[in-house]
Amino acid sequence: MEPIFSLPYSEFCVAQQLARLLPAKKGYSLYAPLSRQQPGVDLLIARRRNQTFRVASIQVKSSRTYSNPKTTARAKHSFRYGTWFNNFECPSEADFFCLVSLYPAVDAAQRRELGTWWAPQILLFSQTEMRRFLKSVRTVGGKKDGMFGFGFNQPDEAVQTRGDSKRRYRDFSEHLLSRRLANLRSFLSS
Repeated sequence: MEPIFSLPYSEFCVAQQLARLLPAKKGYSLYAPLSRQQPGVDLLIARRRNQTFRVASIQVKSSRTYSNPKTTARAKHSFRYGTWFNNFECPSEADFFCLVSLYPAVDAAQRRELGTWWAPQILLFSQTEMRRFLKSVRTVGGKKDGMFGFGFNQPDEAVQTRGDSKRRYRDFSEHLLSRRLANLRSFLSS
């Protein structure tokens, strides 16, 4: 009997995007720990250049995506899609964190916008950035919030909608995976 190894879809999704954006022909490799009990590490991405081998560990967190097909003028900040992530302790074993949400990539007439029914939105944070962000996740009353969230209308935007005590609706679009590749490449090249 062959042993079966399974990977949660959120981790598969991140691995699939990383493999597309950081291909093997450029020296990148992806690995998944065999033990699901490995703290802080869901994926490893490595790069071999000459005799140097650098590795980055990635922890993946996922959220359901909530749809709000009708945005109203009355709502101060209304987004077509919203996410809610559970707040968590930031493990020191992870070099990077990916926050993943799948959203229905269809328009109001139920036509596929991206050639698929579901598409991922992936935010990438370094260890330092994630620690700073999680420390700032607070309720309006200033207490630690158990959840945080982002809203978006288009796949290329991410605005914090929960976890900011001052309700500033901070823009985190620069943390989208496709915009953070330079940070990951730099880490793997140093």
